[in-house]
Amino acid sequence: MPDSESFEAFYARTVWNVTSQLHALAGEDNAADHAIREAYAQAYQQWHEIAGYPDTEGWVLAVARAAYQRRRPEAAAPVEDPARPGHDPLSMPGMFRPRVVPDQPAGPRAGDGAAGSWFTPASRSSGAAAGGAGTSPARGISGVFGGRSGTPGNGAATATTQLADEHPAVGAQPGQPGESARPGRLDGFSFGGRRRTVGAIALVIVVALAAAGGVAYLVTGRHPAASHGAAAAHRKPAVQMLAAGRTGTRSAIPWTLLGAGWTLAEISTAAPGPDGTATGSGTVTIYLVDPQGGRYQVQTSSGLAPILLAWSGNAQNALFAVPPSAGTDVTYDVLSVQTGTMSPLPLPPGVTAVGFTRPDGLNILAVSQTTAGFKLERFNLQGAYQATIGSLPRRPGMPGWQPGCDVSSCALSSPGGLFAVWGAAGDEMQLLSNAGGLIRRLAVPDSGSPPSCVPLSWWNGDTVAAYCFAGDSVVGRIWLVPITGATPTALTGPAGSITGAGVVTGTWPGPGAVYATQTDAQQCPGAASGPGGLALATISGGTLQPVSIRGTTSNDTSVVSASDGRLLVLAETSCPGTSSLLWLNPATGATQTVLSAPAGEAGVLAAAPFGMGPTALSVGLAG
Repeated sequence: MPDSESFEAFYARTVWNVTSQLHALAGEDNAADHAIREAYAQAYQQWHEIAGYPDTEGWVLAVARAAYQRRRPEAAAPVEDPARPGHDPLSMPGMFRPRVVPDQPAGPRAGDGAAGSWFTPASRSSGAAAGGAGTSPARGISGVFGGRSGTPGNGAATATTQLADEHPAVGAQPGQPGESARPGRLDGFSFGGRRRTVGAIALVIVVALAAAGGVAYLVTGRHPAASHGAAAAHRKPAVQMLAAGRTGTRSAIPWTLLGAGWTLAEISTAAPGPDGTATGSGTVTIYLVDPQGGRYQVQTSSGLAPILLAWSGNAQNALFAVPPSAGTDVTYDVLSVQTGTMSPLPLPPGVTAVGFTRPDGLNILAVSQTTAGFKLERFNLQGAYQATIGSLPRRPGMPGWQPGCDVSSCALSSPGGLFAVWGAAGDEMQLLSNAGGLIRRLAVPDSGSPPSCVPLSWWNGDTVAAYCFAGDSVVGRIWLVPITGATPTALTGPAGSITGAGVVTGTWPGPGAVYATQTDAQQCPGAASGPGGLALATISGGTLQPVSIRGTTSNDTSVVSASDGRLLVLAETSCPGTSSLLWLNPATGATQTVLSAPAGEAGVLAAAPFGMGPTALSVGLAG
């Protein structure tokens, strides 16, 4: 790009190619044009910084594609077009957009060749996780697979618009971590505040483009007078959620309302085991659950239940682990939430999936493991290898990596997608660049010899909640660890025992308090002896105070999310191991049942909240 090029000149020079390439990916989907306008609006807002990038046009392409991927759930909802017949109201002006001649096959668009480098699935990014600890008690997915693992805590940070998920090398600043505080950062458009900000910037762009030969209806695509009359004649019905307790199909999902408080949940009719597992085959149903308690059936299948591991930040996909049969390893599937289609994720042998990249979830974090060590890697949603982000040694006695995260090992993509943090019991946590390479080790005081810390969740955009050993004992505590290298803060005192009871496996900032889950030995009759359950508690002055929930056994409770002064919890409601999904009002103790099952069924197996939170599992400790 010329050193002195103005934004107006840059726009006039690049808009044809950007529009052509995005429509090569999106076809005639009008959401692509919204995404292009948003990308140029971001470029205008940050022109003082972006003008100096070596590939400014590529930056706009990446941001436009990220915005398009995020808008696709909204575009899936039926929309009545209020425009004049034969007019495309949401496109760039015809002078900028290649037009397809009616009744003729559309040939390759300009930029199709270049589009492959930015927009094919193989160009997406991702990350992974590592190691485990033989002495650290845990809980979760490995209860199904024969090992021990746990339910990590939930951070308060939410996914934001960020191109790092699309093109990890752009914008990464390994020497200056701290996404939420960095001025001019690329994730400045949050879900909640984007409408007003983009609208204001787009208006400025329109005025500037008039001097450069632009067209006055860039933003709206139509003249104000015609738009007013057409909109009045074709007004859409209001989009709304289902009422509490009501069940609908995928077509009833109000995609434009998706946000905080929404949950993807899995429920099974299989017989329950005393540790919360589903024993044998049954009917498995995946629901999208809204904050009011309405349910939308995404998919139903029969057989052994796969285990929900993660839900992507753009809400479009979910990652499942398929339990191994005799002589086989764990395999993985990806569910399209929009279509209900489950597709295999063919990862190489010895690679264990951890979750999605952030902010949109366009790729998979995974760990490649050998007897010597672990590698944190990215794969796309078709299972193609993309990059190695970092490595950790596998110390003597460390077990193999299990799917998902627990207090033994975990890897997390940062909320904006620029970084990854990971760690395994028996080693320090590492902060990595999403483009690959170690930025720094995250040291925590008095965390054992050698130091031993594992990330559990993102507390905010710059801070990780981590479980670290306390001195040389087998107990541990929760720390809030800034990724900038600043001094960590202890959130809890040392907790746990050599028996495995009392270990804090997750923390959540909730209504009026900070909440935690802690291992205990209270379980249904018939369960294996020892700590296998989870208890809910509040953290006060570093100590834990138990919280009881009406209508539950108090044997096994996991927090899913916190929203609007309530906690969504996955709790055991009857023995021998039936679990339900409940909203809890901590102020009054009142509960609202969202998903439940009779005592003879396993019930809710897993629930993943919208945003950055980890998946809550009903799986107890096994073996």
